[in-house]
Amino acid sequence: MAINQHFPFQLHCKQIIAALKKAKASDDPVLFLHKSKVRTPLFMAESILRISRTFIHDKEVEEWYSLIKKLEDYLGEIDNYITLLADFSKLKAVKSIQLEYISKKLDKSIDKLNKKLSKHDFYIKDLEEMNKDFKINFNDKRIIAKLHEEIKTELKEAADFFARFPTGFDDMELQVHELRRKLRWVSIYAAAFDGLIVLKEAKEKYKWEKKFITPAIVKNPFNKLPLKKGLTHHIAFNKKAFYALSFVIADLGKIKDKGLGIYSLGKSIRKTTGEKEHEAEKLALKQLNVNYTTNTLLKEAHVLMTSYFGTFKIYENLA
Repeated sequence: MAINQHFPFQLHCKQIIAALKKAKASDDPVLFLHKSKVRTPLFMAESILRISRTFIHDKEVEEWYSLIKKLEDYLGEIDNYITLLADFSKLKAVKSIQLEYISKKLDKSIDKLNKKLSKHDFYIKDLEEMNKDFKINFNDKRIIAKLHEEIKTELKEAADFFARFPTGFDDMELQVHELRRKLRWVSIYAAAFDGLIVLKEAKEKYKWEKKFITPAIVKNPFNKLPLKKGLTHHIAFNKKAFYALSFVIADLGKIKDKGLGIYSLGKSIRKTTGEKEHEAEKLALKQLNVNYTTNTLLKEAHVLMTSYFGTFKIYENLA
């Protein structure tokens, strides 16, 4: 009996190609891509190439991964500036000169990507080549076993990374944001492989459930994974541990956004007034009119991660 083949990469790659073709025909390609939310399939495709690099040592795969990552990074930078501008524009205390500074950074990023897209004919041929040549059948027992082992390795590496900061964090970007990225990839794999990874009901009652499994997390459509029937094997994630992972990623995201918001607003003050970093942050906090600081956010993140990695070791239950 023939074994069903499973090519999840092609699913995401085709979506990216379709978006780029539409962007090419639009008046403002980059803003079209931003509005079309093409970062989602880019993340999915990037995640498959990212983890495949651990067992497929191929120059072309590395090049494809680099290209997809670059496109996602460019759009991520643009999304960030658009969000900052929208958020800061609502604050009366923020000076127009600061908004202009961020607006110019946004314009520069958009112009840079538009030029890149134009120069490379929107990377359509490159992506069509990827779509044709990256024919890894993920309905393969050996490949699935390698994926499973790599996911467990990445979770352990995230725990080891956290263990480097036993007394607390002191950098939002290099520590909190980086740790969130490491955990987020595991969550993205769950969706990217299109039904290869499934959620398994957990009968055990955990001490951490009340804190880490909220109604909002359970209802979140991104936490409902499809089951791909006809596959010889699946990777099973503990459903409760997966919900807890999603909770941590979401909470760290809120902390990270607040922290980088302080930094970005402070930077706009430094660049437009010449204020020193410490004074610029104080002014930024005043403009934001919030009851937190970078230090309190770093402490909040460390307490959360201590519970996840240390006290309860939730990551060990996931895969």
